[in-house]
Amino acid sequence: MGIPSLKRHLEPYAAREALESGDVVVDGPALAYHILNLCLRAVQKQSRSPLDQPSYELLGTTAIAWLERVQIYGLSVSAIYFDSYLPSNKRPERIQRLIKLSRDLVKFHSAFSAGVPRPRNGDRNKPGHATDAITSQAADLFPTSSWPTGTNNTQAAGGHGRTTHPAPPPPPFLVPAIIDALRASSTFGPLVRTVPGEADGFCARHVCKHGGGIIFTSDTDLLVHDLGGGGSVVFFGDIELDGDATSSRLVARVYRPEEICRRLGMTMGMQPRGFSRLAFEVSRDSFLTAKQAAAKVRKGESEEDDKEEKEYAKFMEQYLSPEVAPELAEKMSGTLDPRVSEIVLAVLPGIESNSDTALEGEDAAEVTMFLPFLLDCPTRTSAWQASTPIRQLAYRMLRSIPGARREMSAVFEMRRLQTASSGLRVEMTRTQDAEDFAELLLTVLSEFEERLDKRDRVWVMLAIYLDILMTSQRGRGRPISLDVLSQLTKGTLDSGSWDFLHLLAEVQATHYSLRMLCQVMGFVARHPGTTGPPRVSQLTAWLSRLPPLSEYPTPMTLLEMLGGLREPASLGCLESLFAEDEDMIRLIKAVGKPNKRTQGEPKKKKLKMSPGDGNHPASQPSVKTPTNAFELLAGCEEGG
Repeated sequence: MGIPSLKRHLEPYAAREALESGDVVVDGPALAYHILNLCLRAVQKQSRSPLDQPSYELLGTTAIAWLERVQIYGLSVSAIYFDSYLPSNKRPERIQRLIKLSRDLVKFHSAFSAGVPRPRNGDRNKPGHATDAITSQAADLFPTSSWPTGTNNTQAAGGHGRTTHPAPPPPPFLVPAIIDALRASSTFGPLVRTVPGEADGFCARHVCKHGGGIIFTSDTDLLVHDLGGGGSVVFFGDIELDGDATSSRLVARVYRPEEICRRLGMTMGMQPRGFSRLAFEVSRDSFLTAKQAAAKVRKGESEEDDKEEKEYAKFMEQYLSPEVAPELAEKMSGTLDPRVSEIVLAVLPGIESNSDTALEGEDAAEVTMFLPFLLDCPTRTSAWQASTPIRQLAYRMLRSIPGARREMSAVFEMRRLQTASSGLRVEMTRTQDAEDFAELLLTVLSEFEERLDKRDRVWVMLAIYLDILMTSQRGRGRPISLDVLSQLTKGTLDSGSWDFLHLLAEVQATHYSLRMLCQVMGFVARHPGTTGPPRVSQLTAWLSRLPPLSEYPTPMTLLEMLGGLREPASLGCLESLFAEDEDMIRLIKAVGKPNKRTQGEPKKKKLKMSPGDGNHPASQPSVKTPTNAFELLAGCEEGG
């Protein structure tokens, strides 16, 4: 977000000075992406392989180290704001951003259709080798030169040297991982605020309320907000370390709206309106210089135009107030991930409706969930698909909150998008179906815990189970999880293949869907007067064992876990759960036989996949099977 070219126009009017004292308010999402860029410099100097992306552990420790260094140099961090509910006027921009990510993923897949580049440590199939290096690699916290985006040293198949290739998407759980790391810090945990609105509005209100301070951000929108007489903005990319090993300090360009207005000849009486009008003029015409924009502001003060005033009023709507949720919601959503908080707040009373910006196929009885963007294979069904029933259960739990939007009939999930209307409509489920799926989930998890020797494998096996279940429900094709396990058994698996990366994305999606369910259940349990389905509440103990984001499977750790899941005891779990499906039993048995190839494809079944694939509408189930998650939860009418 932000106003293109505004920062460039105002650079000559910002003062480059030492940052030696004062209070600092941090724009949390901007901090997260700044930390990502610092870590990318450290771990991707030789490739753009997704296998070389920084770990969540490295991202978290780097964020804490960066903030600690800022305080060592004399600044005092007073608050770190993360947004957890974006208003509907941001919806079109978010959708366009998601479409761009989707198209970039297609380009990345096309550039490396035979497999992504090897990691800088060479053997991408050697468990733990690259992971250890990535985790231990320290980032340069205040680099002296910027790292160009879009160009990197990329070793493509069959080629060497410096070439430009599409980049993989950023880590999908970047922001919540940074929040988790900060919350675990005794120093910065108390300063984290996840707020029911955009972070920049709350940052601006903070410095205005406290009589001044510096806001660290990467978003030029902060310059438009009213910062009061003593507020200023510093952009992360401008912060540098000045000095040598014995004596150094932080320096940066400091943008003070009041001072910039004075230097441009706009009187004090025109503030804060004067600076916002300046930004408005630049947003209308990016070729205007700052002086030309200031001249138009001065002229506009004396010659008001009704049409222009209406345009200005519409422009300022996004900066007027950060409040979009009740105070109660702000207090209760403080422990939720931003995107989970957003769906929670969307069903509470007093929140604005999405109906004014609804997409084709949506209505006022639906809310929208923007799922994190995964690195999955764009030629396959979204990696979020297999774990849809888990999220559907979470959405159903929200309906049990007193005062929640009872008319909510579905959640419109935004995954990969090719067009603005190609999200997935996830129907609300009946109470009994939610109970039945909770029972199924408890049964499956108990079976896995009893037979598997390591707890972290339980969640990976659940993802494999859901993948097989989804394929069985379709009645066609082969489960990608069994294909990957078979390749591992035969010694032909390449962890840079799109089959493997897609399975990794499915595993990550399952982990995060369970995290969503856990957080929703915790929120519901804390809400006075809430009564949820009893079997669903029994999942609480199980979900409390979920690994933190810093321990989510990576390419290398998943390889290690899959190696253990090929054992007879593990495969026996799956065989017992699919005892009535002869085709799947045959495929599962073939996983443990390296010298035998599986002949043919599974026979066609009458069952059909209900939720759809994100580009096609949901279909109604043709056969009722009480133990099938997709039959239970997809496309059902509300019944209680």
